Amino acid sequence: MRLYLTFILLLLSIISYSQKSPIKFGDIPMEDLKMTVYSKDSSASAVVLEDYGIAYITVIGDAPVLNFERHTRIKILTKEGLDYANTSILIYHAGTTEEKVQALKAASYNLENGKVVESKLSKDNIFKEKVNRNYNRQKFAIPNVKVGSVIEYSYRISSEFFTNFPNWSFQRSIPTRLSEYWAMIPDLFTYEKYMQGYVPVSSYETKRQLYYETDVIGHHWISRNVPAFKEESYMTSTDEYISKMNFALSRINYRTHIQEVMASWEKLTKDLLEDEEFGKAIDKSGFLKDKVNQITSGATDSLQKVIAISNYVKNNIEWDGEEDYYVGNIKKILETKSGTSGDMNIILASMLDKAGFDVEMILLSTRGHGIIRQSYPMRKQFNYVIASVKLGGKRLLLDATEKNLPYDILPSRCLNGQGLIVSKKNFGWIEVTSKAKAKTVVNVDMTISGENELSGKILYTMDGYDAHSTRDELLKNGEEKYLKDFKGTKQWQFEKSEFQDVKDLSKPIKESHQVIISDHMTSAGDILYINPFVSSRTEENPFKSDQRTYPIDFGTLIDKTYIFKLVVPNNFTIDDLPKNKVIALPGNAGKYILNVTAVGNTINMTSIFQINRSMISQTEYANVKEFFNQVVAKQAEQIVLKKK
Repeated sequence: MRLYLTFILLLLSIISYSQKSPIKFGDIPMEDLKMTVYSKDSSASAVVLEDYGIAYITVIGDAPVLNFERHTRIKILTKEGLDYANTSILIYHAGTTEEKVQALKAASYNLENGKVVESKLSKDNIFKEKVNRNYNRQKFAIPNVKVGSVIEYSYRISSEFFTNFPNWSFQRSIPTRLSEYWAMIPDLFTYEKYMQGYVPVSSYETKRQLYYETDVIGHHWISRNVPAFKEESYMTSTDEYISKMNFALSRINYRTHIQEVMASWEKLTKDLLEDEEFGKAIDKSGFLKDKVNQITSGATDSLQKVIAISNYVKNNIEWDGEEDYYVGNIKKILETKSGTSGDMNIILASMLDKAGFDVEMILLSTRGHGIIRQSYPMRKQFNYVIASVKLGGKRLLLDATEKNLPYDILPSRCLNGQGLIVSKKNFGWIEVTSKAKAKTVVNVDMTISGENELSGKILYTMDGYDAHSTRDELLKNGEEKYLKDFKGTKQWQFEKSEFQDVKDLSKPIKESHQVIISDHMTSAGDILYINPFVSSRTEENPFKSDQRTYPIDFGTLIDKTYIFKLVVPNNFTIDDLPKNKVIALPGNAGKYILNVTAVGNTINMTSIFQINRSMISQTEYANVKEFFNQVVAKQAEQIVLKKK
C-alpha cells in the first residue's frame, strides 16, 4: 500500500511539473548551427528558433506570488541581426517592492572547426537602468556573438504583483519558428484574456491540472512559422498590431466573497480622485494659491488667466521626457524645475483649480502606447494625462510639456482616439482631437540666373505642428545648425536667410532664404528642363506594399501649399508645362490640386496637397496608394523651355 501511495505521489509530481521548455538549454541541433538563410524568409536578419514561456501563481504563506519563466533561442543570420545579442528584461516596481529576476543564464554557440564553442554570459555583462516611475530594465549582452551564432537565454521572474499577469507576444520584427505559452490560472483568480494582431495562433487548448500543488486551468497557445512584423508607413505603436495575448485581472474569487478588481470605469475614476498622487494632490495643493494670484494678477478675463498659468508651468518646469499620469511632490518639482508629463499637467490642473476653474483631468494613451480598449477598465491602459477647462461652452484641452506649442494645441502624441474624463462632477469619454494641422505654405519666386542655375527667394510659412517642429529645432540647435541640416546635400548657395516670429506662438513662423540653386535645371542643346518643385516635393510613394494589414494613421490633418513663379528669359520660349490635375480620395479624405498657367514670360504654378482625415481604414489602402502614386508622378513633371 505504501509503495502504491509513493507511486501516486510521484505520478502527481510528474503531472504537476510536466510543462517544460520544448528545448534543452545548450543542446543546439547541428542544422540550426549550420543554417545560413531562413527558408521561409530569406530577408530575415535573424530568426527566433524557439520562444517558450510559462506563467503560474504559487502561494507563499498567505501571499500569492506570480512566477514567469522564459526560454528563448535565436539564430543570427546577418550583421543586422547582431543587435539581438543585447537583450533586456522589463522589471516592475512600486514603492520599495520590485520584481526579482532569478536563474538568469545566457550563452552563444558557434561552430568552429566542426566543434560547437559555447560562450557563457558573465555577471559583468548584466546591469540595470531606470525606465520610468514604475519600471526598470535589466539588460545583458551575450558574448562572442557573430553572424552564424545561435544565442539563447532563460530566466525566471518572481513577482508580488499578481495583478500584472504577463502578456505574451507571438510575433517580433524577425520571424519566429515556434512560440509557445502556458498560462496557469488558479480558480482563485479570473483574468480576462484578449488576443490582438493579425496573425492567428496555430493551436489553443485548456486543461485542468495540478501545478505546484495548485489546481489550475492551463491555457496553452502555440504559434508556428510566425512571419516577421513589418512596420508600415503611417502607423502608431508597433506593439499595438503584433500578434499578442493580453491578460487583465478581473476578480478574485475568495471562498466567502468575490472581490471585483476590474469593476467599471466609474469606479476607476473614483479611485483616482482619492489617489494621493492624482486627485488628492490637486485638493491638497492650497499652497499654490498665492503663486496663482501673482501669475494671473494682470489678466482681465478667464482665457488670459488660463494662458498665463499654462505659460508659467511650461516656462518653469522642464519636461524630462517621461510619459506618466501621476504627480510626485509638487513643492520639490517646482524647486528642481523638472518633471514627468504627469507632474507638469497635474500641477497645471492644480493651478487652474486655485484660479477658480472647474478642472477636469483627461486620461489617455499616447500614440506610442496603443489604443484604449473600453471593454477592459484598467489603469495600465493609460500612460498620460492632460487638463481640461470649459470656457464659453467650449472645452479646452491643455498640456504643458511642449514649450513651443500654443496653449490650446496638444502634442501630436496625444492624438490617439478617446480619453477618459476624471472629475468630481463629470464622467465619460471624449474624442481627443486638435484644431491644428501640419500646415506649410511655400512661396518660390525664381529666375534663370546662369547656366543650369535658378536664383530667387523661397519663403516658408509654417503653422500648427509644422511650426512646432521647426521652433523646436531652431530654439534647441540655433540658426547655424538648423541651416546646415536644412541644406543637407542640396546644391544650394544661401545668400541671405531670415526667421520671423520664432518665439511668438500666436503666429505662424516664417523662414525666408535668398538662394542660388544648381540642382533643379538641366540642359540638352537648346532645351532646358526645370523641375518646379525645388522644395517640398514628394519624390516617392511611402506606401510600397501591395496590401495593407493595418489602418493608415497620419496622426494629424495635413495641408501643404506650394506656389512657384518663374520668369522666363526673353531668349527662351515655353515648350511644355506640367498638366493641370485634380486628384481626390473617396469621401474627401485627401485631395491634390495642381494648377499651372503661363502669362507672357511668367509661369505660375500652385500645388495643394491635403489629408483631411487623419485615420483611414486599411480597406481603403488601394485608393491611398494610387493617390500617392499620382502625386509623385505629377510632381516629377518638368517645365521645358526652348531657346528661340
